[in-house]
Amino acid sequence: MTLRQLPLYGLQVFEVAARHMSFTLAADELCLTQGAVSKQVAQLEQQLGYPLFHRQVRRLVLTSEGEALLPYVTRALATLGKGVEAARQARNHLRLKAPSCISRWLLREIMQFRKEHPEIEVEVTSVHAHDVDFAKEPFDLAIVFGPVPARQPRQTALFREQLTPVCTPALLESFGHPLNEPEDLVRFPLLHASRDRRDWTLWLKSVGAKGANPASGQLFDTLDLAMNAAQQGFGVSMADVVLLEEELKRGTVITPFAQTLFTGNGYLLALPAPNRTAEAAQLLHDWLAARHPLPDEPQPGPVPGETPAQAMS
Repeated sequence: MTLRQLPLYGLQVFEVAARHMSFTLAADELCLTQGAVSKQVAQLEQQLGYPLFHRQVRRLVLTSEGEALLPYVTRALATLGKGVEAARQARNHLRLKAPSCISRWLLREIMQFRKEHPEIEVEVTSVHAHDVDFAKEPFDLAIVFGPVPARQPRQTALFREQLTPVCTPALLESFGHPLNEPEDLVRFPLLHASRDRRDWTLWLKSVGAKGANPASGQLFDTLDLAMNAAQQGFGVSMADVVLLEEELKRGTVITPFAQTLFTGNGYLLALPAPNRTAEAAQLLHDWLAARHPLPDEPQPGPVPGETPAQAMS
């Protein structure tokens, strides 16, 4: 008898009947009649070509063939049960790829999502790369960095990149100099998120600052590292105000200037092709998109944690 020919349902009924040694009790567990259980076992015996039970008055006794078969059926059904459970868990287990610089912001979002959907596990992989190739990478959903509005299909913008200098209040006290104007940056160490120092160059140019040298200062290879260094008081870093929203509200870092720079880029949710998008991935995508609706146009203005005096300076 081949695997395709195995009477799986009959074997399941046999296992329950053998466990209870009773067609009546097996019928109760399977929500069948006693006659239906007896018929299923009889059909199975006919298919196998040998008896499985000695039918005695008010009790069943396994035949030698039944005793030999039972442990294999029990193990096989247990293995099938584990497989079904593994498939169920995989259905509710998401693999999300995201740039390292967005990790702190994303962690807060994922924790809130898990409170509302505790049945879904989200495994976050934090990487330096800002893109994804679903054909080659094992992810169900990704956050990528790119132009806003999105130019690629299956991408939804979360928020635009909005850059401004940040530092700790203690840094200003230790240097004994205020940061009233961008030109005052010449007295402070600048922290850079990339070798090309692009963020500082763009921001200084956008505000027309003179004197401050974007070529000076400490280099890092990610925005996250530069922002972390600024939070530890090592200097002034460019930062995305959305990514540091909580820290700005708490006052652990401050924005000395009201001017912010929209770079034209931002963070976008990316999904694989529709036929490869898991239901849970679509749910997380829609949940994040609903929490962060993107304005039609950039709205420059006071950043989180900024005082009215700073906004008017």
